[in-house]
Amino acid sequence: MKALKFFAVSLFILASGAAFAQTRPVAKSVSAEALKDKQIKLSWEFPAKTEPKISSVQIFRRMRPYAQTEDLEGDLPVAELPVTEKSHIDALTEPGSWFYAVVAVTKNGPYKIIIPGMNATVKGVRPKAAPAPEEPASAKSEGKAQDDSALTESQKELLYADSKMRKAPLPYPGTLLGFDKGKTKMSGRAKQYAAELGNKKERKAVPFKSPYFFEEDMFSPDGGDEYILFETLRAGLAPKKYAKSVELLEDFLSVRRGKETNDRAIFYLGQSHYFCGDYESAVRCFLSVQDAFPELSKQWIDSSLDLLVID
Repeated sequence: MKALKFFAVSLFILASGAAFAQTRPVAKSVSAEALKDKQIKLSWEFPAKTEPKISSVQIFRRMRPYAQTEDLEGDLPVAELPVTEKSHIDALTEPGSWFYAVVAVTKNGPYKIIIPGMNATVKGVRPKAAPAPEEPASAKSEGKAQDDSALTESQKELLYADSKMRKAPLPYPGTLLGFDKGKTKMSGRAKQYAAELGNKKERKAVPFKSPYFFEEDMFSPDGGDEYILFETLRAGLAPKKYAKSVELLEDFLSVRRGKETNDRAIFYLGQSHYFCGDYESAVRCFLSVQDAFPELSKQWIDSSLDLLVID
């Protein structure tokens, strides 16, 4: 009997909320989508007819969910748009996980009512970073030492992105799937191929100066394998601690991961070996993910073979 009564009360609340949203100036179906270049697209709809009538729309944004009307107190809207608008592109200047609220403005002022899932997003959205531009070949100099004193913008994003979230310990099970902790060896065929390429007189060593980071790893994810990979990169490859990066990435790969995350981690491991001067191991890593990143792997393989000293 109590369960039936609870169900009836819940049904009444849901029905009342639906009726309320159909007549009142409250947005519905608010959604947020991450775009490139640190932008988020916000979309919404309002009922066809509302009482009172809507004159404009205000957009609110913060790094915590909007759960109740009081959450709007003290916040200023990041944009105010005509009532005819149904979407807005929000350009952000700092990383983080963002939540939004869409508030109607009537003749009586802002209609500040929050209904999570209707006019307020319940899941944080993290903008995507623009991919790091490829360094032109003309800017690279043969045999020039790496400049470890400065980090690229991508590395700064990776190092100093918002970290106000739980810390996940890195796993260290000790057994690496498919990778030895020691120096890797190429097969005889691969070494012969490397010798043929690396010993050609017309080829010149053109070393990369800085690691490449995939767009997915430039901001701290909410959790899971990608979050652990982000923390692994931030502790090793991003600050150019290449020997440490090899150790951390090998430990990361010792646990079975999703294929996309696993492929990126192997690519980062190849870069770590590369900047440690272990070009054989680097080539082995890049070859193993060549199907996933054909053009990018080829560039790093070619550079590794150029620098490889064949015994």
